[in-house]
Amino acid sequence: MRKVLMIIFICSVTLFILLGSVLVLGQLLGLLVANGNWVINLDENLASTVYFVTSIAAFSGYLLSYTKKKKTEG
Repeated sequence: MRKVLMIIFICSVTLFILLGSVLVLGQLLGLLVANGNWVINLDENLASTVYFVTSIAAFSGYLLSYTKKKKTEG
């Protein structure tokens, strides 16, 4: 169970960072070139996906904190 949660957590955090960076940098670029439609379209099309992936990362991290880590002897 812990291994599956860890894989979900790592994948969702990686996607969250990548998609969040694309969202923020895209909006910044839209502001710099004064293209309001670009900023609005990024918000309408990409933001909900970023929020969804972020919530998966949060919930999997929360559940991961309640799973026991296997003890290694050595």
